[in-house]
Amino acid sequence: MTERMNIVDAQIHVGPGGIDQVLAAMDALGIGSALVDEYWLRKFNGEPHHALVGGGYRPVCPTAELAGQLHPDRFSWLLRVHRLDPEYAAIIRQVRDAPAGRALRIDPGLSLQEMRHWAEGGYDHILAAAADCGLPIFVFAPDNPPAYARAAQAFPALRLIVDHCGIFSNAMRSTIGGGAPSRSADAQLALFGEVLALSDFSNVALKWGHASGMFDSAAWPGEGLWPILSGAVARFGAERVMWASDYSVNQRGESWAELLFGVRGCRELTDAEMRAVLGGAARSWLNWPSGPL
Repeated sequence: MTERMNIVDAQIHVGPGGIDQVLAAMDALGIGSALVDEYWLRKFNGEPHHALVGGGYRPVCPTAELAGQLHPDRFSWLLRVHRLDPEYAAIIRQVRDAPAGRALRIDPGLSLQEMRHWAEGGYDHILAAAADCGLPIFVFAPDNPPAYARAAQAFPALRLIVDHCGIFSNAMRSTIGGGAPSRSADAQLALFGEVLALSDFSNVALKWGHASGMFDSAAWPGEGLWPILSGAVARFGAERVMWASDYSVNQRGESWAELLFGVRGCRELTDAEMRAVLGGAARSWLNWPSGPL
């Protein structure tokens, strides 16, 4: 159904080191390429970065850049940008000019204060610079579809990708979500319906990541998630839905293989839709040419 080199994982974390081990796992699983969001678990409070005067910080991605240079057909990377970095525009241009630099990422969903900044336009300077450079931007800002809609409408030339199905899992909601009460399965699906309404904006795509946590349904064998995935494809079109494992911080402890093959086994998608979700959409949205098979 999907050739090895055509499968793209739209989010993995690597670093420091680990390139050879990740590449070996990709070969074993039949994953052709992966987009690296360098994030060091248990170090640097997340991504490696340089602290800046004034409270901001500047993420860097040395492992991801090395992976892209050593294996240009297998790895590309994104870079997170902090809204208080005074050199944000120059940093974004550097990503644009790097051969393996494909996208940006912002993560206001990691704190309630930053979520307010996101909703009120506090990240608009970054969105504008991304649009000017022609770079797509992944945004982790769950449980607030209207804020995505505002950004999509304000920046129609920007390719905006909704991270992790656009909602919090109940576990995330109780921690980084400010201790908000848990939602029932029906309420989660209703909120996801609001996320799906973002498909009305042609410049918005959806990253199908952490679905098992968000909808409290096992990634493997995955039958409980198939109707939700097929519903997302029906609304956005398969060309705007991209699979991401984020296997190293999977909330339910599922393996990279389970996260992949639960999607590959979905009998509710056509072969063409499967090829798009498992690679075609990411390559199109990230301007990422396919390497040799």
